[in-house]
Amino acid sequence: MEVNKEEALRCLHIAHRHRTSSNLPSALKFAKKSVSLYSTPEGVAMVTVLEREISTGGGPSTSSSSSSTPETNASTAKASGVEEHVTNAKARPAASHAPKKEKREYTAKQVEVVKRVKGYQHHQYYEILSVERTCTENDVKKAYKKLALALHPDKNGAPGADEAFKMVSKAFQVLSDADLRAAFDSNPNVDPTQRNAGMSRGGGGGGGGMQGFNGGFQGDINPEDLFNMFFGGGGGGFGQANVFTFGGPGGFQAQYARPRRRAAAGTEEQTSPLVALLPLLVLFLFAFISIVPTFFSETPIPEPAFSWSPSETYDLDRHTYARGVEYWVNTNDWNESPLWKTVPEERRARKDAALYSPKVKAFERNVENYYIRHLQNECEDFNALKQQRISSEAGIFGIGADYDKIRAIRAEKSPACEQLKNWGLMRTQTQKLW
Repeated sequence: MEVNKEEALRCLHIAHRHRTSSNLPSALKFAKKSVSLYSTPEGVAMVTVLEREISTGGGPSTSSSSSSTPETNASTAKASGVEEHVTNAKARPAASHAPKKEKREYTAKQVEVVKRVKGYQHHQYYEILSVERTCTENDVKKAYKKLALALHPDKNGAPGADEAFKMVSKAFQVLSDADLRAAFDSNPNVDPTQRNAGMSRGGGGGGGGMQGFNGGFQGDINPEDLFNMFFGGGGGGFGQANVFTFGGPGGFQAQYARPRRRAAAGTEEQTSPLVALLPLLVLFLFAFISIVPTFFSETPIPEPAFSWSPSETYDLDRHTYARGVEYWVNTNDWNESPLWKTVPEERRARKDAALYSPKVKAFERNVENYYIRHLQNECEDFNALKQQRISSEAGIFGIGADYDKIRAIRAEKSPACEQLKNWGLMRTQTQKLW
């Protein structure tokens, strides 16, 4: 019933909090309660993922390792961003347990995307992503996002989709890294991700050329891990950032559990001592210019760290006054923080205590802004996946379209989008859904 929808969304929010703190049984309990009150696509997806994680002994931060089997990787992938990436495709059975492959359905449009990507060679990165050589990093991200959603093996069952998905991932890996892209542009015949790629033409005569590309994708980031990092954490939701600290006026820091990959160091060039010192001199000059104003300005008050979910460290539940966004802080750190002490002592017990301190009010505004950015990313990913599902049901030029399914998909709503709409912050849709 519509009257239960608000309570269902609240239960789903609680389930998210329990899952973030690795309390899977409680998370499953509230997820099922949410579905029983008012069934939403997000609730059903949450129940599916939680049941799978409990049965495999996994958790929301589980990730594949070098010793994990393919079956373990398939069951623990997509641990973050449940709403965006959980699909109706069933897990593919392991080869040792299922000698017969399940026949998968696909559309002509999916086949067309696969053929277009595979029509290029593995090293034609710009052509694979359909971007110009003068494209920006944002253009590369948009192109990868569109193609990755269209070619992911869980969504696209067309022959060759897995290989095309790997090609798109490799192209994004190279073009999104400034160093790798520069190396590729300077020598398109050598794979920039191979450590010794630049030396492949040194000795032995004619063994160079395209040698760097003959080995396929060895030494690269796993395409599935790249997909999960792009949609689960980095570009789009909370990812694996659990604790946030505002580092003074206008900025924040997030503590991530996921390591970042560094580009391989280039060869050292022999330069004169004076030229070698120039970057250091420039660095010291900028550092001095940035420090000088601090001598004449008020020292900023350090702001306490906060979390989106409770734990032994973050045990005090607070809500922002303006929008009621929930966050957690450490009781002792909060009560002793210079920030909280800017509120008059007789006003601290009031719900509107933030109104009596501009600094607390600014801190809560930062908390709300970060939460709004999370909702916007989550809503965009939901609409992108929704458009993809509608396109798959649209047939070819409307022939064979399943309009009942299309109407059902249109009617689906995301809690993130609904919350933004309630706050009057819903971004204008530039593309009309089918």
